[in-house]
Amino acid sequence: MAEKLTICLVGPRGGGKSSMLAAATDCIVQSAHGYSPDLRPTMQSITRAAFHGFDSVSAKLDIFDGLVDDYQKLRRAFAEGGAPTDARGREYFFRLTLHGDAPREIREKAPCLLRIIDAAGGVAIPDETAPADALTEIRDDFATKLLSADAIVFVLPLVRFEDSGWVGDMARLFERLALAPDQKLRRVIVAFSHYERLFVRLGPSAFTYACDPAVALHVLRRSLRSAPWIDSLRALETGAKVDIRFTVTSAYGFVKTFQNPNIDPHREGERRFRREGVAGSRALNEFWRPFLAVDPILYAALALESAFMFSYAQIDGSAQKPAALR
Repeated sequence: MAEKLTICLVGPRGGGKSSMLAAATDCIVQSAHGYSPDLRPTMQSITRAAFHGFDSVSAKLDIFDGLVDDYQKLRRAFAEGGAPTDARGREYFFRLTLHGDAPREIREKAPCLLRIIDAAGGVAIPDETAPADALTEIRDDFATKLLSADAIVFVLPLVRFEDSGWVGDMARLFERLALAPDQKLRRVIVAFSHYERLFVRLGPSAFTYACDPAVALHVLRRSLRSAPWIDSLRALETGAKVDIRFTVTSAYGFVKTFQNPNIDPHREGERRFRREGVAGSRALNEFWRPFLAVDPILYAALALESAFMFSYAQIDGSAQKPAALR
């Protein structure tokens, strides 16, 4: 029987967690991840009933969910510019399969079934100074899901933490997870989103620098240096024996062939380049190549190291990064 895993996506409003998930399957198709190309993973969207074993309750929910699954709706919303996750959040279900070479202990885990819970930023990282409101029940439900999750992916924007109002709430969340006696966490991944923005001035040289693991490690070290929650997170690893990893991710990615960040300066807001006169996602696919959007999910599910997945020891400089797998 396939192993079933629950992964929670947590991050502030506008942090990019839903965009990362929307780009994950395209990241696999284009081999735009940090794992060996010999791994050959696939991540297929499945129904709620397929995950739960086609029990009557889940099958009934699938009937009322309509013919287009929630993941396709998410990808469509991302293609149209994205939309905030609604307050009640979403659950997405996948079958993760490895078709190539992998360590034996990893092969024995696959295929596995994934349940990925994506909560709204205001629910995942609530402002605890605000008065109680109608979201309290939803937050309590999400807290229960967090404690029962096998892995959590924290998706944080690459910003100045000292200027971000959600940093204190993030630190408290880490502390509570570390002290929770009944949590079953095995892995936590902190993924810094919007990685492509760091390279907007490099033009066609952008991807050359971005795809270097040494550059990614440097970016992480500089970002974590000013993170006031870093010690709270470390307590999860030392106290609760949870595997902690850090990485970068880019849902917008880089432009195929031209290699510059995929941010069109001529469009209002932050939009990807698109082919004029072509409708739908096809207008975007000619140029779009996401980068490392699936890596946090693959590590959360398989605990498989990659060239862009860094431990505390590597961040601290006390361990050498293995040779790149690319």
